[in-house]
Amino acid sequence: MRKEKEKIRTQIAKSLEVYKNKSGFTFFESNKFDFEPYSFGLDNNDIEVLLMKLNKSDFILLTTKSLFIRQNNVETKIDGTEIDSFDFDNLKSGKNKKAEFDNLTNFKSWLYSGDFRITTKDRDEKVVNLPHHDFGFCLFNAIKKLKFVTDKYVGI
Repeated sequence: MRKEKEKIRTQIAKSLEVYKNKSGFTFFESNKFDFEPYSFGLDNNDIEVLLMKLNKSDFILLTTKSLFIRQNNVETKIDGTEIDSFDFDNLKSGKNKKAEFDNLTNFKSWLYSGDFRITTKDRDEKVVNLPHHDFGFCLFNAIKKLKFVTDKYVGI
């Protein structure tokens, strides 16, 4: 189904609006942003939705079609249609570590931070290190929404 790329951006942004005004999150509500030095060659039917600034040099850019990940001076593009699975490494391996934490809140924060693994349909894996659970929760929900919109819509 064809849908205006601005409406796709609004749909994705609305599902992530809990992160608006939080440190490290920049939502794009118009096409008037200058991405120097992060200029990516976006397709004509693709626009920026959210920039997650992980630190001074690392970030994740969510567009209406893809994720752009820059970490350790390496930039990777992952199309939403190519994502097969995604999860936190701590969540998979850490259920038995609960006793190491002094409270449940710290344990949950740890579970949803650290290494986040994205596997593509061709079995390539990209591991992103997320410094805080807000980035983890946001990325998890962003990928779910990205997969939904890229499977359902073609931006125009």
